[in-house]
Amino acid sequence: MTSNHIGTYASNVLLDLEFTPAGHAGRAQRLTDEIIEVGAVKVSPEGRVVGEFSQLVKPTLTKGVGGFVHHLTGIGNEDLVRARPLEEVLPAFAAWVGPGARMVTWSPTDRLQLTHECAAKGLDAATLPRRWLDIQRLYPRLAGIARRAVKLEEAASWCGIPFEANRAHRALYDAQMTAELFRMMLAGDLVAQREAMTSQVKSPSNEKPLSSTLGGSCGGLAELLASLRAQELACA
Repeated sequence: MTSNHIGTYASNVLLDLEFTPAGHAGRAQRLTDEIIEVGAVKVSPEGRVVGEFSQLVKPTLTKGVGGFVHHLTGIGNEDLVRARPLEEVLPAFAAWVGPGARMVTWSPTDRLQLTHECAAKGLDAATLPRRWLDIQRLYPRLAGIARRAVKLEEAASWCGIPFEANRAHRALYDAQMTAELFRMMLAGDLVAQREAMTSQVKSPSNEKPLSSTLGGSCGGLAELLASLRAQELACA
């Protein structure tokens, strides 16, 4: 695996979704939640931010935003009155993503939600890229941290990325934070910041961190990326 692997994609699209409980109608279709916001950042193969996407989504199975979700995200029913349903937002998002892209997320949750919701609503998810990568699983190995899962806000804080709690849990903002972490991975900056990071982390790893960039070429990183190819799944 070499840097050419990263370059095989026209862009990397860092995606984040916000959703609310789908209620009885959703459960009847085996759908627990419904998407209410889509946020994404497009990053070039060289690591430059080249575009952003942000759309509220009107749920069609539940009557409104759950109280917990409203408290967490700040999104209320009044915000969704003029929003378009997913069947209209999805084609617009797919057109913005464009050809040759790869979807990148922090955890597999958003990919699974989008996949399940499209299936439940009879929407064609094949308009989106087939390749997905979960960088939450990459982060601990690149940073030398003995943790399987790291929260987005923790990862940003450890890397010196300002994280504003009052803006968290909005799709575009979380996508922007994910994009900053992804760009650091591409540049190899996680390794450079290991000493500063481990002073804040309760569980640093005794294992030597991978010393190359996300797109670089070295035995350990190549093996790790090869094992993660299984995550690059079709959203269908």
